[in-house]
Amino acid sequence: MSEKPTTQQGASAATLGTSEKFSAYFRNHQMVAVESLAKLLATPASSLLTWLVIAIALTLPGALYMAVNNLQQLSGHFEASGQMTVFLAADIREADSNALRLRVASLEQVNKVVYVSPEQALEEFTQYGGISEALSFLDENPLPAVLLVEPPLGIDKEELSVLVAQIQSFKHVDSVQVDMAWVERLLALLALAQRLVAVVGVLLALAIVLVVGNTIRLSIAARTEEIRVIKLVGGTNAYVRRPFLYSGFWYGAIGGILAWLMLGLCWILLQGPVSDIAELYGADFYLQPLPFEPTCWLILSASLLGLIGSWWSVQRHLVAIEP
Repeated sequence: MSEKPTTQQGASAATLGTSEKFSAYFRNHQMVAVESLAKLLATPASSLLTWLVIAIALTLPGALYMAVNNLQQLSGHFEASGQMTVFLAADIREADSNALRLRVASLEQVNKVVYVSPEQALEEFTQYGGISEALSFLDENPLPAVLLVEPPLGIDKEELSVLVAQIQSFKHVDSVQVDMAWVERLLALLALAQRLVAVVGVLLALAIVLVVGNTIRLSIAARTEEIRVIKLVGGTNAYVRRPFLYSGFWYGAIGGILAWLMLGLCWILLQGPVSDIAELYGADFYLQPLPFEPTCWLILSASLLGLIGSWWSVQRHLVAIEP
């Protein structure tokens, strides 16, 4: 009967010992992380230089990603519009034009139809300098009547092709024009730009690993005697490695934050001019900043690259230092 309390007390002591070990382990990591950051801040010139190199290396693929993301939104807007121009026969009567407009408007895949008479088209053309003088030499109006057909938003290419063929088959329709070729070219360029972002990102990621690795190598070389003393008194490689790993983490994390700030500055400087250009072309488009999720990935990736660079450098140079 008297042995049970002793056993429970021993188990409690063992549990407490394990809890204290974990607590001490995390406290040590916290202390090393803070001390590593303090050492970097104690040498602001060299640390800032490394942070700026990392930030610039991350800003380039980040800016390319922002550009591709905004162009995707812009191309999606135009691709979804897909307005068609239906040119009517030159000898069509006004009654036939109205009947054709009503017939096209009754189609399921048509949202809106606007009829432009030859006189209205001529009036619009005369507003352009030089064209009005050329038209004045003609005996009659050469412009045909036109139907501006607006399909629903989000219509795919197959449905649009069927709609074009259906309207083309109507009587008094001369031709149907859908100017989507430039959108397809833009989409092809966007696919190329996405591949370019990936390639540039990988190359600059390798550059960041090398920059952090070289910086940590110099730090190890400057603390060689200190490392020998620590190993002499029983310090393990894991214990010696820890502050260098945290230094690499801080290099990457702060470099990523600086890259995000640079991208934000670029967005602020370019937002106004881009909106002005879009307004001149009659487009409701605003330059979008880097979204929240890619921002988190940017900083997280930078931190991970810093860790990889420091780990690679420590593994190469730390084992060679013996007491």
